[in-house]
Amino acid sequence: MTNRLIKPEVPVAPRQGGTGYMHGLDLLRVIASVCVVLTHLVAWFTLREKDFWLAHVVDQYVVGTLHLNPRLSFMGVALFLVVSGVVVTHVADRERPLQFLRRRVVRLVPLLWVVTPLVWLLINLGFQVSSAKEENLTFGDMVSGMFLVNYFQDPFVALVAVTWTLSIQIVFYAYVAATIPLLRRRPWIPPLAAVPLCFITLLITDGFSTNTAHQIGQFGAYLPVLCIGQLISLVHSKKVHPIAGTAIGAVHFLLFVWADKVGGYTSQGDSVPRTLFIAVLLTIVLVSASGPVTRSAFIRGWSKRTYAIYLVHLSCMYPLFDTLMGVLDPNLVALMGLALTALVAEILHRLVEMPANNAVRPWEKRKSTT
Repeated sequence: MTNRLIKPEVPVAPRQGGTGYMHGLDLLRVIASVCVVLTHLVAWFTLREKDFWLAHVVDQYVVGTLHLNPRLSFMGVALFLVVSGVVVTHVADRERPLQFLRRRVVRLVPLLWVVTPLVWLLINLGFQVSSAKEENLTFGDMVSGMFLVNYFQDPFVALVAVTWTLSIQIVFYAYVAATIPLLRRRPWIPPLAAVPLCFITLLITDGFSTNTAHQIGQFGAYLPVLCIGQLISLVHSKKVHPIAGTAIGAVHFLLFVWADKVGGYTSQGDSVPRTLFIAVLLTIVLVSASGPVTRSAFIRGWSKRTYAIYLVHLSCMYPLFDTLMGVLDPNLVALMGLALTALVAEILHRLVEMPANNAVRPWEKRKSTT
């Protein structure tokens, strides 16, 4: 059965070309960023018990039609996680384990270390930058946020609230780096082996009420989402047979549904499994897309800035909304919040992300020649 369902002859050495650049993933990142920003924009009005026309449009024409969570909660995150699983698996095919980890760190950490102190400063100035109301944070809180250990603190400190997904992605990166040799020889083994690992993690942490146990449990709950993305990548590159990929992916999906129903690790609405299912279908449909829209410079540029948008949108919108909503027209203030998010994301992309990414490749070349 293994010989029939699994493509066994996979080159041991990294392939230089792979399946090429997947333009459809750029569009998926753009859709994910729109969903995340829209969710939190509408959430501000909901938290303040204010009416906003966009909230009614989203609920009536999108949430109601597709039976999703209120305010499209989890849709953007689900897309980001699935796409991350696809991308990370794709690039791991041509990178060495340490090189792979180094490039992922350079991708995530510099921007995180710039944004976290800025958010820490906003919070200590009295601004609310997420649904959580934080105040009087210490220097240690800032440092813990920069290293993502704030989620293990008791009491919990939100800081850059969306970074909870980064800790899950980092665990996945470590798992991929450790299994790169297997991904090249027997690519079906790493996603399949992740099933019992996640299941055991959920069993061990079940019943514990500490923040540490909850965070570890989240690894077990959300890693299946990234593994589904990994399977989409492996099937797309013809390393795993579609039947085998679908079977293993279905197990991961059921594991995620089980964690959602009994573990309390996801608290974003009753339609979290449905949302993930739609995100997976959308990824499968668009991963091979290569039309004028997906290839456009606009979509490509927006895609490159989605990480910056993801990190800064809350701290750009919420303080501005709290300051100006009672003074100016809500539509104008909402547009100002979006414009500020785009401006700050652009600045950080050019001054932080691009220099960091541009520096690592020449450094690797110099190191390889010494």
